[in-house]
Amino acid sequence: MATTALSSSTSTALSTSAASVAAANKASAQKLITSLSAGSGVDVSALAQNLVDAERAPQENAIKAKITKNESRISGYSALSFVLDGVKTAMSALKDQNSFSSLVANNTNTTAFSVTAGATAAGGSHSVNVLQLAKAQRTVTEGLASPTASLNGGKAITFSLNAGGTSTDIKLPDGHDTPQDVVDFINASKKGVTASLVNTGDGTATPYQIVLTGDAGSAGTFSLTPKFSAGGVPAPNASVNHGLGMTLKLNVGGTAMPNIVLADGEDTPQHMMDAINNANTGVKASLVANADGSTFPYKLFVTGPTGAPTDFSLSVNYGAGDEVMVQPGLGLKPSNPINQIASDAKVKVDGITFTRSTNTLTDVLPGATLDLKTVTVGAADLSLVRDTTALKDKFKALVTSYNDATSMLNVVSDPKSTMETYGATLVGDSTARSVKALMRTLVQGESNTPGSKISTMWQMGISIDRSGVMSLDETKLDAALADNFDDVVQTMTGNTNGLSAYSTKPAGFAGEAMRKLSKLIGPSGVLLTNSQNAETQNSKYQADLGKLETRMTTLLARYNKQFSSMESIVGGVNSQKTSLKSSFDGMMAVYTNK
Repeated sequence: MATTALSSSTSTALSTSAASVAAANKASAQKLITSLSAGSGVDVSALAQNLVDAERAPQENAIKAKITKNESRISGYSALSFVLDGVKTAMSALKDQNSFSSLVANNTNTTAFSVTAGATAAGGSHSVNVLQLAKAQRTVTEGLASPTASLNGGKAITFSLNAGGTSTDIKLPDGHDTPQDVVDFINASKKGVTASLVNTGDGTATPYQIVLTGDAGSAGTFSLTPKFSAGGVPAPNASVNHGLGMTLKLNVGGTAMPNIVLADGEDTPQHMMDAINNANTGVKASLVANADGSTFPYKLFVTGPTGAPTDFSLSVNYGAGDEVMVQPGLGLKPSNPINQIASDAKVKVDGITFTRSTNTLTDVLPGATLDLKTVTVGAADLSLVRDTTALKDKFKALVTSYNDATSMLNVVSDPKSTMETYGATLVGDSTARSVKALMRTLVQGESNTPGSKISTMWQMGISIDRSGVMSLDETKLDAALADNFDDVVQTMTGNTNGLSAYSTKPAGFAGEAMRKLSKLIGPSGVLLTNSQNAETQNSKYQADLGKLETRMTTLLARYNKQFSSMESIVGGVNSQKTSLKSSFDGMMAVYTNK
């Protein structure tokens, strides 16, 4: 029985052990099966992208950091250029001797004349009486029907233009005999007379007029005389109508005279002159030979009874041809009320009468310009008084612009600056340090063109404290301007005008400052050059970013390809896993009797 009991116990234990083993084996098998059936469980696309991003980030950040730094530098250089340009503008207002023209004119008759005082003008009182204004001769034709209407039947016309004592032929060829042609050819000659064609709009059939204007002053007097033909004739007996006859038609004072008929063979200038003179109409003709050596020296001149060449009209009918004007009908009548006689300006200054050809007189009052406007009834009082208000404003503008520049230099150089856009953009920049040093040199020391008593800026009330802030002592400046005005001008300008920034001539504080500032902010200045270099670098960095992106795109493609291959292998393993799982399931069923 004992044996039996033992056997039973052992059997139970073995049975329990086997069950435990089976359970453990089942758990292990299940774990394996689960593992085999789980797949890779990895998002390979995301994994590839993460790997690429991890490699891109440090390189991209490094390049972008360089771009950001350059952009900050460009902003800083731009800010400095702006404020330094303000200093340059302020110095420019003080760099020329003429800019110190502080005399103002007190004029009791501003409607008659105005006065502009230059830098060399002297103060004082004057008596000014405008006796006569300079005027240009103006001659106006009578009305014309159209700008394109023929004046001479399409035939050539030659005008003799005498301007300023010099005679010039204005030759209009065949087909160019309209009012517009007259205007164009006169203007093209550029002989001191300007022509224009105006439309009066008076509602008549002849609203157009040619206006001839000479140079101002009596020396600009001119005359325009139509000639017989386009260049004269070679001899008095030269045929002008191929031996055919002609009919001359005269109109004097609005009255038509009897026709003058010339037979065949009587078409020479001599015949025409004789026939006109023999008609006894009050109109006289003459042949004149110019000693100019030309091939066609002879001209036929026709004069009316009053001596004015255009108080009449003379036309000719060439037989079979159309009637054409020997003297084109421009109607240049001296009696035209619209006309204006040339005259010189006359002005009496301090009892002395000056005659000039212009109304702008620059040599009557030394250093001052008189602009005459109208004749005065009596003498006007003129006083030239020094006014330093405008000059003080220029010095104040310099102080303001200088301090603005100093403030901006501090902003861009201060690592603690929080100013938006410009703050701390040039920390440690060598150019910013150089600009700071240069700013003090603009106004410190002695001028390169010192005056005898004023040679420094501080003597004019301008000083700079330790922090670089400029201040102006107006009382001191007033005293310098009042007592040593010429010294102030010399110290600031070197008594120069209009010097370029590239001139090496001593030009005082302002002139020297303009040169130094031009080197900084000019087209080839260091600030612009630095900005351009930074922009060039950023263009390269942008290209580097493009290259980096290309490399990363290629790397991502490679990773995706590799991971796809791995997935393919995992897929094959999964297939085997499924098969193994089926086998294990069968074995487990046998093992567990299930």
